[in-house]
Amino acid sequence: MGKREESLVNIILAELRRAEAKYPAWPADLIHQVAIMQEESGEAIRAALNHVYHGEPLADVRGELVQTAAMCLRCLKNLGE
Repeated sequence: MGKREESLVNIILAELRRAEAKYPAWPADLIHQVAIMQEESGEAIRAALNHVYHGEPLADVRGELVQTAAMCLRCLKNLGE
């Protein structure tokens, strides 16, 4: 893994830890877990649209993508396998 990828993974893991501390309760059922991740994904597409069509900061897109990735990891962590 390159330095850039390692940095991104660390940012995502930090966001995961922040979210788990801020929202320790996590739904027990898979549908609600994935719905939380999907909500973040929807915010990422909204940020992308706002960036492309309204000139809003690319940093907003990056932040939403990091939050989406963190929630993907949280879903994976809680699959109960």
